[in-house]
Parts: sequence; structure tokens; C-alpha cells
Amino acid sequence: MENQNVVKADILENRGEWYALRCKSNMEFIVDHQLSVRNITRYLPTYPVTPVNSRSRRTRPYFPGYLFLQGKTDDFFAQRVFLLRGVIGLVSFDGIPAPIQPGIIESVRRQTHKLDLELQLARSGFTPGDEVFVQDSALGQLEGIFEKCINGQERVSVLLKLMQGNMMRVEVPAEKVRRKH
Repeated sequence: MENQNVVKADILENRGEWYALRCKSNMEFIVDHQLSVRNITRYLPTYPVTPVNSRSRRTRPYFPGYLFLQGKTDDFFAQRVFLLRGVIGLVSFDGIPAPIQPGIIESVRRQTHKLDLELQLARSGFTPGDEVFVQDSALGQLEGIFEKCINGQERVSVLLKLMQGNMMRVEVPAEKVRRKH
């Protein structure tokens, strides 16, 4: 049992530290793609946007000009990461790359996920707890309580009020849900 824990610890240790990689303006997605081709563990936090031009990108980086890499700096040099198009270099202090604690990366992931969910809710026009009607051709109009968006604006989760005060969770297309006045 102890041997398995040692092996797991070694695997986690061998992944290396997290570092912030600086890149040229508007080159984050290109650099991210180049790193994915080299099988480098990376994280580019993004958020969805509605562009004016339909051909424009529908996501933007949370930290423009930066993305995160995991590994050892020697491996980055060996894979010529710093020669990739758009890469400026690792964030360093006195010439020494500054590692980022894994807890900070996980915190950024949680925060960006939370902001994405809030943005989805804002786009749907409903907030959890809103009283709604669900229009269904077979069942007619049913009362319910809005719970959450499931995948953007397409599907939502609603708690339907049934007989004798029972509630039932259902997932329905968002276009079938109307606000109760």
C-alpha cells in the first residue's frame, strides 16, 4: 500500500510546476494550439462573448497575454517552447521563472467556471427560484420553479409543481419556459 502512494506521489511530482507564459497580444489561442501539438500540459482560461462580427472568435482569454503551463523549465527549453510563434517567455523575477502554486490554478479554474455559469444564467433571463410556466403540447401549461441552465440557452432544469405539493425535476428546452407574472 505504501509503495502505491509513493508511486502516485512520484507521478504528481514529475508533472512539474505551473508557470505563467507571456505571449503577444491576441496570440493566446495560437500559442495554446502550438502547445497542444507538443503535448504540453497547459491551461488557457476563457469566457464566452457575443462578437459583433459573426466570423470573430466567440471566446476571449480571462488573462489577455497569458496562459499557464505545467512542467519543468528544462522540458520547455528542450521542446523549444520559447521559439514558438507568439511566445514572449515565462513570467520571471531576477531571471528566475516564478512557479505558481497548484492551488492558485485550481482557484482560477473554479472562479472561471463559476463566472461561466453566472453568464449562462444572465443570458437565459432567469435566476434560480423564479416562478415559471412550462408550455408543453402534451401536458399543457405546468407551474414550476426555475433551477438552473444546463447547457447555455438551449436546455434548463425546472422543478415542476405536481399534485399534493410534490416537486419533480425535469430538463426542458429553454424556449418552452415562460416567466410567471
